[in-house]
Amino acid sequence: MTSRHHLLPKTSAFSLVELMVVVAILGLLVALLLPAVQAARESSRGMSCRNNLKQIGLAFVNYESVHRELPKGAEGRFDRTLFPASMFGFSWWVQVLPHLEQTAIIEQLDRTGANVGSPLVNAHNKTVADGFAPAFMFCPSSPVEKFVSIGKAQIAAPSYAAISGASNEDGFEELRVSKCCRSDGQISAGGVEVPNLVIRTAQIADGLSKTLLAGEQSDFAFTQTGQPKHVGSAFASGWLTGTHALNPPPNYDDWQIPSYNLSTIRYHLNDHNYDQPGIYEDTGANNPLLSAHPGIVNLLFCDGSVHAVGDSLDIKVLKWAATRDNGSTEFEQ
Repeated sequence: MTSRHHLLPKTSAFSLVELMVVVAILGLLVALLLPAVQAARESSRGMSCRNNLKQIGLAFVNYESVHRELPKGAEGRFDRTLFPASMFGFSWWVQVLPHLEQTAIIEQLDRTGANVGSPLVNAHNKTVADGFAPAFMFCPSSPVEKFVSIGKAQIAAPSYAAISGASNEDGFEELRVSKCCRSDGQISAGGVEVPNLVIRTAQIADGLSKTLLAGEQSDFAFTQTGQPKHVGSAFASGWLTGTHALNPPPNYDDWQIPSYNLSTIRYHLNDHNYDQPGIYEDTGANNPLLSAHPGIVNLLFCDGSVHAVGDSLDIKVLKWAATRDNGSTEFEQ
């Protein structure tokens, strides 16, 4: 009689060697696919960042169509009935936010009290701004914290800075500059977003598509010892703050006080070296345009167009783009 177990089919199992081969193949596939997945995610984040700048650019265009001028890059205030008489006014963000469907929050702001642009001093405006952080203010690739803490309030520090012009260096002549911001910096009035000065499109002689309006400051700079430094121009006061000075360069009348939410171009794109003149956390006039996107920085131009510009761009070409009327149209996008 044939035993029962002789009638059952034989089973086989993976050997240890076969199992190790399968695991190795799976590991190789993951290693090959992971960079592709990461690249796809970064591509999506980069597109979102450019879309943010496009929204901001459209808000500038709409503001100009209503007011026939661009907003001041930063505003100082003087009111002899208040103390101090010279005070922080608003940044350009306050002027363009109504054109980004944010009228409700802007209407809540105190516009007549002392230091309306400083949440550190103006308690009402600090309360209004607490936690306000629409997605278009931030590059999704940025590793930098989105908020600055002022008391118990969390004030948004956006990833994007407007451009006030270029520094008078590196063979680039710009006489509309003042010393600024406690860091041996230069602040310029040669661009389109200037402290205490409005610019009209007719003054942008080099052409709207060739003239820089804003760019990313969405990554850290680093000291020589590798310490990360937050050099976004909204740090450490937030999106509300303009300046304490009352005049535009070259007559900027308070060299110790910065113009927040603005940058004057002095260094090439993605220059992460913190230990240079004009770069300072709070806040350097020449804090560079930095991004977490490999090899590029997203830039907004005055016609509302946005371009991913390679960080190998020559500094002189970048300065030409940052200046509204230097006679050069060499910037190629």
